[in-house]
Amino acid sequence: MKVLITGNREKDLCKNTTELLEANGYTVDTLSRTNDWDLGKWEVIPKVIEKANDYDIFINMFANWRFNASLISYYLFKDWETKKYNDRLILNIGSTTDRVKRAKTNLYHYEKLAFRDISAGLAMAGVWAEHTPRVTLLSVGTMDNRADNNPGRKTLDMDKVAGYILWILQQPKEIHINELSVDPMQK
Repeated sequence: MKVLITGNREKDLCKNTTELLEANGYTVDTLSRTNDWDLGKWEVIPKVIEKANDYDIFINMFANWRFNASLISYYLFKDWETKKYNDRLILNIGSTTDRVKRAKTNLYHYEKLAFRDISAGLAMAGVWAEHTPRVTLLSVGTMDNRADNNPGRKTLDMDKVAGYILWILQQPKEIHINELSVDPMQK
């Protein structure tokens, strides 16, 4: 199966995921600024949608700058729905910050909240509508690549998170994982 990931294959979760998927027989390509895909630019979104048509699975790891990860998911879903690509999967990687219900003033929280909401709506459409792709949201807490920024906080190992991604991809097509949320225990 062919997988397209938004992220830099040389760092962070994208690196761990790319290595694991390739070790399990997947063909993986990535899109990031390192290979001239600046996903923060609106005009790049149609090009991403066009490129994704050559893949079975789209993993959206983009940080959601200017809500573009949400827009990419939505427009890809609509494109694949029009083309009746109901055998394809969009896997959105979110953050458990989207569940925090206290006052927040940073935009990151609201970008991830929007990402979660759009993913949830598209996921249910993927379950019930006849010609739509499946959409899954994997929300994760702080990963070990951010441990230095969060002293004293327990973090998730990125290899473990990559394992969750592989697990989602390996589910039979008649089972749909709408959403999975994972946090490290802090006690």
